[in-house]
Amino acid sequence: MAKLNTKEIKDLSEMLKKLHLLLIAVFFILTTVHAEIELNPTHPDTYTVQNGDTLWDISARFLKSPWVWPEVWHANPQIENPHLIYPGDEISLVYLDGKPRLVVNRVNGDRRTVKLSPKGRSISHDKAIPTIPLRDVKPFLRKLRILSEQEIENAPYVVSIGEGHLKGTEPNLLYVRNLNARQGDVFAVVRPTVIYRDVPVHYPWRTSKHKERKTESVGWEKTSTSTGMAIMTRFWKSYIDRTYWDNVNVLGYEVADIATAVVSRAGTGDVTTMKVSGNVIEIDMGDLIIPINDVNFNAFFQPKAATIKDNNIRIVALNNAMFRSGKWQIVAISRGSSDGVTIGDVFDVNRPERQVRDDVMHPKNDLKTFFRPSKANVTLPEEFLANIMIFKTFEHISYALIVEGNRPVKLFDLVRAP
Repeated sequence: MAKLNTKEIKDLSEMLKKLHLLLIAVFFILTTVHAEIELNPTHPDTYTVQNGDTLWDISARFLKSPWVWPEVWHANPQIENPHLIYPGDEISLVYLDGKPRLVVNRVNGDRRTVKLSPKGRSISHDKAIPTIPLRDVKPFLRKLRILSEQEIENAPYVVSIGEGHLKGTEPNLLYVRNLNARQGDVFAVVRPTVIYRDVPVHYPWRTSKHKERKTESVGWEKTSTSTGMAIMTRFWKSYIDRTYWDNVNVLGYEVADIATAVVSRAGTGDVTTMKVSGNVIEIDMGDLIIPINDVNFNAFFQPKAATIKDNNIRIVALNNAMFRSGKWQIVAISRGSSDGVTIGDVFDVNRPERQVRDDVMHPKNDLKTFFRPSKANVTLPEEFLANIMIFKTFEHISYALIVEGNRPVKLFDLVRAP
């Protein structure tokens, strides 16, 4: 056998190192994938779908991480709409090629297995189980939505209310500016409630790091730019602190539907007369006129692990909660479809790390920390609180339902891919 020279030995050694690293990487990938498909220790072998079930509930019965459902769901090509599940269907856990899979056996009455053929029977979606409880999100979808900064600026608005009223209700007249519409057209009257924005926190503002930016939600108020404090505010933003405001990103305006109104007389000049046809609360001058909200909602999406990599996504709103939210309540996060968030994405919510004083080693009368109080501080790590699932996205804001977790979620908690 020929002897290897020094260069060949060195090349062989390098090749073996690379092969060793490759094997480690393959092992890591395989073990990671295996870990993702971890069964619930109490999973049944079969489960019969009941009225009132959701896809999330069923997935949680079988899987420790319900968002890996797409990886274990074995869609039967012989069933029409194989990704939809109905009450009476039997879900079974089987192993195909050594991997866990969930399959459906459809034997319920008139919903027997439907083979795909020209004469195949169509099955109504009405009774299919949704991914999340519709009762928790439908009212929300009707009353709230997100508009962009440009949509807010261009929206027609109520300039006056008929007969000198300060508030408008059915059947009052509304006088609206900048509305291009025909007689009989029906619109929604909405009120902006919150501005979501991303702001720098360190000077110089232009180079403030993304991970150090702060997401905030502030109340909205329509003001004139031609009188009083508005002039000073505009002057301050435009000239004194211009670089700060140039680096503030408005993520969106949350608006609430408060009424509907129909055009009773097309524009006279730039004013259109409308009649209130129904209202939830009283209309104010300055409320906006926009098209009726389209509440079409696909309730049959599949949960999946979020893939967006961003270390500064925050909880920016709690629906129907002042300080904290729990399971099956709605929250808003500070990223949307333009940032890579999609419907069905599941995220972790973590309590951010925080500093506390170590009163054990440094009591409050400790002279060693009198001039350096930070020396007594200790940083507590992030803590997992809950899982949320996205059900509605806008450009830079998304709404999610808290689907798992026994600890309260608060404003500005961190949102992470699981």
